[in-house]
Formats: sequence, structure tokens, C-alpha cells
Amino acid sequence: MSIRDNGATRLRSLHPAPANGNGRPLLGLHDYGRLEIAAFQELDMLSPMRPRLARLLSEARVVPSPEIPANVITLGTTVRYRVDGDRMERRVLTLGREHVPSGQYVSVLTPVGLALLGRTPGETVEAETFNGDILRIVISMLEHQPEAEARARSFGGYDDGPEAA
Repeated sequence: MSIRDNGATRLRSLHPAPANGNGRPLLGLHDYGRLEIAAFQELDMLSPMRPRLARLLSEARVVPSPEIPANVITLGTTVRYRVDGDRMERRVLTLGREHVPSGQYVSVLTPVGLALLGRTPGETVEAETFNGDILRIVISMLEHQPEAEARARSFGGYDDGPEAA
């Protein structure tokens, strides 16, 4: 999705499509921008995640952030998933080691976190570890997605209790 031009990157095109359309992850413009900065400015040139992140950015379908469906995993989403049939994990998807009150996070700068980004419950995705092992990840459910919460707030979808008199 992005092209390099004398050190600058720019979005080539937008491809709105259903979340499960053709197996490509779906990203909002806000997440895309944050990931692009991480891939091209913050990650060490030798980081094994740099080419993986660049590949995700080139393959992803990108839509304006307010148009991301409520069932798509974005940065800040709380997601439940199972790796290789092991116990259920509950994590907040973050960029790096952002503060999460529970300490239960998974970074998109890890193979598992990157595999989750832009996906939906019911999907099974694979992540290749740094030593070449393949992990199968079954996405069970989303508990919280920031874009959906922001939409609900802007349309009066939340009741914050009785109004002050």
C-alpha cells in the first residue's frame, strides 16, 4: 500500500472491502500511519519484524478509520484467541510495549500480534516465529474495539448515567 519516494512514504490507494473478503487484513488509515512510521522510522534496519510489517502494509486493504467494521482487530482492541490449540489468551493489541493496565498485551511488533491485526473472529491465521516454526492462531472474539466505541459515543450509543441537575 505504500511506496517509498526519496525517504517519504505515501498512501497509494484505498481498497474498501469486507473484512473477510479475500484473506487480506483490513486496516484503518490511523493504524496504517502508525505502522508505517514504525516500519520505516522506528524499527532497527536489521529487525526481523521490519520486512514482515512492510509486507503487511503492502498487502492490507485500507479504509478510513471510522469505516472499520466493529469486528476487525485494530490497535487497542482486546481480543481472545488460541495459539496451536493451547489455552485461550486475552490480550490488548498494542504498538510496542504501550501501557496496558492489566499488563496483558501483545505487540504488533511480534509475529502473533502482527498476524492478528486486521483480522476477524472465526478466522484462523498463521504466524511464523523467528526460528521458523509456524503457529496456528484461532481468533475467538473481540471484547473491545476502539473505533466501534468511538462511533457509539459520537452517535449517543452510551448511557453515562443520569444527567447532573
